[in-house]
Amino acid sequence: MAGDRDNRRSTTRYVFTVGGTAVSWVSKIQSVIALSTTEVEYVAATEAIKEMIWLQRFLDELGKKQELGRLYSDNQSAIHLAKNFAFHSKIKHIQLKYHFIWSALEDGQLKLKKIHTSQNPADMLTKFVTREKLRICLVSISLQV
Repeated sequence: MAGDRDNRRSTTRYVFTVGGTAVSWVSKIQSVIALSTTEVEYVAATEAIKEMIWLQRFLDELGKKQELGRLYSDNQSAIHLAKNFAFHSKIKHIQLKYHFIWSALEDGQLKLKKIHTSQNPADMLTKFVTREKLRICLVSISLQV
C-alpha cells in the first residue's frame, strides 16, 4: 500500500497463466490513491478481471476455449467485498469503474478465490522476496529457476 513515495499510490500486480505458463503479467502504479489495503487489492482484482476476460475471449477466438477462469487474491477482505454487495456503505468512496468486479462475478465469468500469500506469484513483481519465495513464484508460472 502507498508504495510510490512521491504520490502515495499503490501498485497493481498480477500474473496470468495458461497451462501453467505465464502469458500476461502487470506491475503498475494504480491511478487512484487507496485508503486501505483492502481497497488496493479490490482495485487490483478489478483490473486483473478485465485482463482475464480479454484473455478468455482471445483464446476463444483461437479455438482454445478455457474452463471458467479463476482469479486468486491473497486478501480475504477484498474477496469478501467483491462477493458481497452488503458492504456497499463502506466502499462508497471507491470509483464506480472498480465495481465492475461485482457484475463479472454475478454473471459467472470467473471465480474469485483465496491464495495464501506464500504461494502468490505476483508478489515477485512488487515486493522484496526471499530467494526461496522467488523460486516458488518462478516455478508456479513455469519460468526457469
